[in-house]
Amino acid sequence: MLFDFVENYDEKKIEYLKNLWEKIVEKLLLEEDKKKVLSFLNKAGIIEIDEKNHKVYIWLSNEFFVTQVKKIFQKPLNKIIKQIYNPNFSVAFVVYDKFQGGRHPLQVNLTKFVKTVEKQEKKEKARTKWNDVLDNFSVNKFDHNYRFDTFVVGRNNQLAYSAAHAVAENPGKVHNPLFIYGWVGLGKTHLLQAIWNYIKEHDPNKVILYMQTTNLIDDIVEAIRKNNVTKFVKLFKDVDVIMFDDIQFLADKERTQEIFHNIFNDFYSAKKQIVLTSDRPPKELVTLEARLRSRFSYGLVVDIKYPDFETRLAILQKKLIEKGEDMIDSHLLEIVAKTVTNNIRELEGALNLLITRRQMFWELTEADVYETLETLWYKKSKTQEIAPQTASRHNKKSMKTFNEVVEYVANYYDIPVADIRWKSRKKEISIARQMLMQIWKKYFNWTLEKIWDYFGGKNHASVLYSINTFERLLKNDKKIYNDYMIILEETMLK
Repeated sequence: MLFDFVENYDEKKIEYLKNLWEKIVEKLLLEEDKKKVLSFLNKAGIIEIDEKNHKVYIWLSNEFFVTQVKKIFQKPLNKIIKQIYNPNFSVAFVVYDKFQGGRHPLQVNLTKFVKTVEKQEKKEKARTKWNDVLDNFSVNKFDHNYRFDTFVVGRNNQLAYSAAHAVAENPGKVHNPLFIYGWVGLGKTHLLQAIWNYIKEHDPNKVILYMQTTNLIDDIVEAIRKNNVTKFVKLFKDVDVIMFDDIQFLADKERTQEIFHNIFNDFYSAKKQIVLTSDRPPKELVTLEARLRSRFSYGLVVDIKYPDFETRLAILQKKLIEKGEDMIDSHLLEIVAKTVTNNIRELEGALNLLITRRQMFWELTEADVYETLETLWYKKSKTQEIAPQTASRHNKKSMKTFNEVVEYVANYYDIPVADIRWKSRKKEISIARQMLMQIWKKYFNWTLEKIWDYFGGKNHASVLYSINTFERLLKNDKKIYNDYMIILEETMLK
């Protein structure tokens, strides 16, 4: 008979039949009542696969079980066998008295197996729920257009691109942590989103968390206030990849740095991927703890420099293709590429304005381009080229850099630099922030978008409102006026 040699099965065949039975039962548990599965199939197993007659034989301990299993499970078992084994096979039941004792090598301990499945389901459900929470979380709303294939690679960003791509392909296994630094608007966030999109496309079950550091600070402060820091840190346990944007905002926040240090160590020890961005390299984050600066350099530190003319032009051309536009002449794009030299977002903003003008007026001239660029605070020079508006009547060589101005203002008001760039609404911090916006617009000729970027995403309207508010204060508040003049004398007019 077909089953005469069951006792002579080798370990390989036994293992194969047991694994197939586990897969069948696992799927059955999703579709049928678990108690019934345990009651009728606990002393059962696949005893043989008949290739000639296309049958998968399931043996049970007695005729009563055969009758009940046929009645309850024959239809779903046939369906599952066709799905996971072979669409041409069906189930057959026979009595095998050696299953009576429940200890035959071909049998699976279903009680233990069900507990394992339930545990896995619970874990997967929790991960799915956590993933859903992250996917719908405001800071985790990623633009699916920001992918690696939409990132224009040039000499200024080639290393950062390659490192980010390697991390996306093998999270936790290379360049951990990956630390990307560079000025605003150069593509750091694009690379973060490209990592997120790549991993989600190739491994949807990975749990990825992206946070602005300011949001992390808010959450940590709230956890400290509610005395549940331990619970907060545990929230990161099921996350596989974590990305923090603008990590420099951790500066001067000792308790927050301590908690972040614990999160970082847990991730690093578990070989989970960490990606960080900043406006400067770790060694220049002097207000961060030395141990954090050291850990940021554990993996790979890469920078993104200002793009050269060829890269800027390639970006404009690629954006045109993405937007389905082909009606803007290349020499007009060259004017823009020669003008907007240090911010890719401003570059795209200028292009969007040109596209809008072309759609409204059909044709674009050089005069249209110049006028468009002037709306972004660029003006035409005497040689008909476009350049950022010159600072003012003051000699540029006598002026401090914007970083020096920020530090001077922070020291003057005795507040941390990070608080100026953060969302604090304390009066002295708001005044310092508004003052810097006004100085940068007037003396450095920064565009509203560039100011907006520096302060972590304030919109153009809020930047303009802040500048106008500060200029009203200068007229009506003598103390603020005196402070302003002192700061100007020491930084811009010295």
